[in-house]
Amino acid sequence: MKDSQEISAWIKNRKSTFVNGLKEGGKIADSIIEKLLENATWAPSHGLVQAWQFKVFADEGVKRFFNVQQQIYKEITPADKFFDFKYAAYSEKWKRVSHIIAIIAKRDPYKRFPVQEDIVSVACAVENIYLSLEAFNIGGYLSTGDICYSEQMHNFLALEKEDTPIGFFILGEPDETFKRPPRTRIPVEEKTEWIRK
Repeated sequence: MKDSQEISAWIKNRKSTFVNGLKEGGKIADSIIEKLLENATWAPSHGLVQAWQFKVFADEGVKRFFNVQQQIYKEITPADKFFDFKYAAYSEKWKRVSHIIAIIAKRDPYKRFPVQEDIVSVACAVENIYLSLEAFNIGGYLSTGDICYSEQMHNFLALEKEDTPIGFFILGEPDETFKRPPRTRIPVEEKTEWIRK
């Protein structure tokens, strides 16, 4: 029972720490990032396709990444949805970010299974990263959205036509003074249907 309680507590403590919750100038050793990626690769994978692919931005690469995001935001955002403060924020984010992991579902060249299975497997790899953060005292979150899925980002990452970007894991040193709101979940009973016949 003790082990089951521990794993439940660990899962419930999984959290996203956004850029404003990261410490300015904080750095993570590359060796720690490598351990996160190693943990990620132990996700389930039908037929051991192991569709995950990682591109890690570090050092000046982090600043370059945010510059590209800023440019893409300007290119793809309609005028009525464009916000100057959001555009400007891309120029500041790098100061609090140590590494960025671009996570891609690399399409199986043999197409042995439906593409959804590649995506689900890589999503499990993402959760492995999430569950590893606290053990290494790292803050981070998976960034997704229109920029991630844009043709411009696809080209920037030099992806093949059938590859699917899953998101960008933004990582840094957590700011211990940051106050986060309480986390909640809809009761599982409201999301579950039991079928016995």
